[in-house]
Amino acid sequence: MMTNSAETIMIVGAGIAGIHAAEALRNEEYEGRIVLIDRDTELPYDRPPLSKEFMLGESTETDIALHTQENLEELQIDLKLGVEIVSIDSEKQSAVLSDGETINWDKLLLTTGSSLRRLPIQGSDLEGVHYLKTLSDAKAIRGKLDDIQQIAIVGAGFIGAELASSFKKLGKEVTLLERAPLPLAHILGDEMGEYFLQMHQSEGVEAIMEDTVVQFNGETQVEEVLTEKGKSIPCQAVIVGVGVIPNTALLDKELQIDRGYIVNEFGETSLPNVYAAGDCAMWPFLGNNIHIEHWDHAINHGKCVAKNMLGGEQTSYSTVPYFWSDQYDYRLQYFGHTKNWETTVLRGNVEDKEFSYFYLNKSNVIEAALLVNQPKNALAVRRLINQQKPVVPELLPNTDIKLKECMYVEVD
Repeated sequence: MMTNSAETIMIVGAGIAGIHAAEALRNEEYEGRIVLIDRDTELPYDRPPLSKEFMLGESTETDIALHTQENLEELQIDLKLGVEIVSIDSEKQSAVLSDGETINWDKLLLTTGSSLRRLPIQGSDLEGVHYLKTLSDAKAIRGKLDDIQQIAIVGAGFIGAELASSFKKLGKEVTLLERAPLPLAHILGDEMGEYFLQMHQSEGVEAIMEDTVVQFNGETQVEEVLTEKGKSIPCQAVIVGVGVIPNTALLDKELQIDRGYIVNEFGETSLPNVYAAGDCAMWPFLGNNIHIEHWDHAINHGKCVAKNMLGGEQTSYSTVPYFWSDQYDYRLQYFGHTKNWETTVLRGNVEDKEFSYFYLNKSNVIEAALLVNQPKNALAVRRLINQQKPVVPELLPNTDIKLKECMYVEVD
């Protein structure tokens, strides 16, 4: 552990990963300087409520704040907001900020997060065309909702789906547009994609699949969305949610990058004394480098990597990926990570709005699971994925059998 008070750890990005990494350093009794830098001008805040509680007016800026200025001063975290890194010299271990300051660092942690993909189409600069990433974005949308009745959402990912749910609760007419045949099918598969499509339709959302937005129309304010197949959707606001791109501009000529900064199990990049965590990192999980863009991962990865920066015994980061989404009266929880599952098994009944859906590989090992309104199964599911041992697929659907009893047992 580093205890030299003359040393400096610089963290770039004051989102979930960055702020929790800074906290972890102090919790581990690191006595050196911690400099936390972010281009945002707001104090660090929680992002998940932006599309839900904050959008609905159920929570305030104070509610979603991660720290007050006083908290940060108590932790002796030197937070620099509204500035960016102009350049980094990895050999001299120094960084130049946009306000002209130069900071010398002993170790550097990149928690730069991701940026939203943009739709470069005609009319994208009209008033009323919004993206949701920051608190400022959320405030801009929420501030205009009283004057909006029809909203078009481009992209049926989790942010788009959560916003559709929020806007329906507020009594708005919502149209959800997605170029894929089904929402979320690339993550959850066709069967669950169909389930979520019907879920939104049953709540009154107009869902347009397998079509692409080609133009926004209006004089100064958006009034209409046009699609490739000729559909015209009247609206007073558009929210675009078509994915993100990890922010990897810093040291991009020196670091190994594949979608995100490639790190090992300890969070180390290909440069000495340079680490990365959270949305901007590609990390090893069960033999593959994966990229996760969720709250739970950002917290746990940031904490683990921060501790490893202090030297001493290193801890491998192997936390089972997890995310959740609240839509209407559904709590969706997803554990694990898979893209090439062999089979799927349903446990429970979808009509009951309470079930678990498992993704198995060819060895009958559970690689991932989706829980719908079944938080009581979360711990058992996480354990099954963590153990990476075969289960008996025929037992999984039987809700009279405990999940832990579905493990395959060799008989001598």
